[in-house]
Amino acid sequence: MTATRHNPFDLFSDKASRLVRGILAAIIAVAFLALVFFLAATLMAAFFVLAGAAVLAGGAFWLWRKVRGRKASDGPEILVARRGPKGWTVDDSEDLGR
Repeated sequence: MTATRHNPFDLFSDKASRLVRGILAAIIAVAFLALVFFLAATLMAAFFVLAGAAVLAGGAFWLWRKVRGRKASDGPEILVARRGPKGWTVDDSEDLGR
């Protein structure tokens, strides 16, 4: 009998196989890092899209409130008196002096 044992799981036992194992490990590590960076870039892009949509929605709501104005309350109407060319008026009519 010989002292050499045959182990079927000893795939990378010689020097060339260890070199191949090192190259494969480097390729897997680079692929993993590339995947991490790709996922980070994808999530960042999705965040920017959502943030942009939120800014656009906020701007549209602000513009809609500016155009639509405030709702009238159910209470009494408050008139604002302004000085016109012929005296004070509450509705900017000029027949106040007649």
